[in-house]
Amino acid sequence: ESKLVTVCEEVLKLRLLAPAGYKRVEIKESNEPLNRADYQRYLAGDEYGPLIQGARMKDFDQGRVKPLMFEVLITYDAPNAYGTPIRGTSRCQYPTDNEDTSRADRLYVMVDGKTNADWLETQR
Repeated sequence: ESKLVTVCEEVLKLRLLAPAGYKRVEIKESNEPLNRADYQRYLAGDEYGPLIQGARMKDFDQGRVKPLMFEVLITYDAPNAYGTPIRGTSRCQYPTDNEDTSRADRLYVMVDGKTNADWLETQR
């Protein structure tokens, strides 16, 4: 099992009402190249400043870097607020400059379009 799957499930469980009742049904992993606009959006959220972001875009334009978006579709059963198991599917995404997902972390994966920080903001 990949580190990305492990991290994605950790984040998903944090968002469930009853994480102890989580049961994995199916996992599907895939990846696809990021286009220029998506890569630029990815870099904009990076901790590096405009100078490094510009250098990375130059590398992208010259074909020296080929960023990928890794995706994990997780189908699972988990209890709702009434304790009834409900089947759900979540999409976990992890953009990277290379083919390495071993550095995937709860802070950097997006589950259902939100990073952990984005999701926590909505829970206030």
